[in-house]
Amino acid sequence: MTGQPCDIPGASHDGTARLFPGGWLCTAHAPKARPVVVPVAAPATLPSRRRALPTAPCTRQVTAALRIDAGTGIEIKEGGRAGQIWWKTDPRARYECVDCQWRSDIVTGADAVQAFTTHIRTTHQAVCPAAATQQGAHTA
Repeated sequence: MTGQPCDIPGASHDGTARLFPGGWLCTAHAPKARPVVVPVAAPATLPSRRRALPTAPCTRQVTAALRIDAGTGIEIKEGGRAGQIWWKTDPRARYECVDCQWRSDIVTGADAVQAFTTHIRTTHQAVCPAAATQQGAHTA
C-alpha cells in the first residue's frame, strides 16, 4: 500500500492506489489498457488477384511517330508587342515512318510546326512505298 488515497472522490474504490499520469488512482479508476488488434496475414495459398491479360494478340500496330517539342515561350504582357510570344526555345517537330524507315527534317518555328503537323501524315501516306503494299495486303 502506498498510503495515498484515490484522487477520485466518492464511488467505491478497489485495490491500492498507484500513481498514473492523471494522479493517484485505484485499480477501479485506473486507465484501462486498449486491446491491440494484430491483422492476420493472408495465407500464401490464396491465388493472386492480378488481372488476367487478354490472350488474343493485339491487332493494332505502330506505323509512324510524330515527335513534337512545344518549345518554351513567354507571352509579352505590356508594350507594343503585347500578346505576342517571346520564344526561349522554338517549337520543333519531326515525323518518322516505321514502315519505310523515312524520317522528315526537323521543322522549327511555331507556324511551321503547326502547318507541318496538320498534313504530314496524309502527305507521307500518299508517297510511302510501304503503304501501297500494306493496303494491297489488307484488301486481299
